[in-house]
Amino acid sequence: MPKLTLGGKITNSHSSLTETAEKLVAKAVKLELVSKIGIANITHVGGGRKGLKFLPITGGIKAVVRGSGSVQDIYIYTTNPEETKIELEKIFRAI
Repeated sequence: MPKLTLGGKITNSHSSLTETAEKLVAKAVKLELVSKIGIANITHVGGGRKGLKFLPITGGIKAVVRGSGSVQDIYIYTTNPEETKIELEKIFRAI
């Protein structure tokens, strides 16, 4: 998979993405509902299943993306958080 380039919809305080988060962000950036994506911290955790959880934030949602050994927060800015969650869940199930 080619590396994502910062700019456009993607902003960052951290430039690294976990493998699972990178796949999600690569698809999310193409959604018209999404106006901006903020990449945040990676936390290393023990083994576990992939997972996706959402928390409300001002202006959108925080997606907590769990991969095989890490968790990363991704801030998704949108005017329609509920529809965006539905679309992101579809994307996540496919990766």
